[in-house]
Amino acid sequence: MPARLTGKRVLLLGAETEVGRACAEALIEAGATLALVAANGDAETAFAVKRLAKRLGAPVSQAIYATNEAAVRVMVRQVSKALGGLDAVVDATRNAASREMFQRLTARELERTGGGVFVVAHDHVDVVVAVAGDKA
Repeated sequence: MPARLTGKRVLLLGAETEVGRACAEALIEAGATLALVAANGDAETAFAVKRLAKRLGAPVSQAIYATNEAAVRVMVRQVSKALGGLDAVVDATRNAASREMFQRLTARELERTGGGVFVVAHDHVDVVVAVAGDKA
């Protein structure tokens, strides 16, 4: 896959899920700078996401409880600051209940750093296409 995402700064929530891991690998392979965030804040999940980030060379990894609005708000700001802004946000949690809050909180940061896309991950190939802005 060509590195068509070089320079794109991407926040991936749900990095601990199967689809999240596949998306992380595809986004890194395509050249994105990636922040991996687990939507479950327990220690075991945090450690697994940290190992994945190290293996992939992702500069940021965190684990939060994604249903906690304050935790999500702080995480989004920290990730945006660490990456120098956000170009895309990928939700791989498959949790529709928290998606609206996550989208609302990340939209503010995307706007503040120049705009970008919010993608709900169904498949890692579709995510790369959506972040790149290509037609599927």
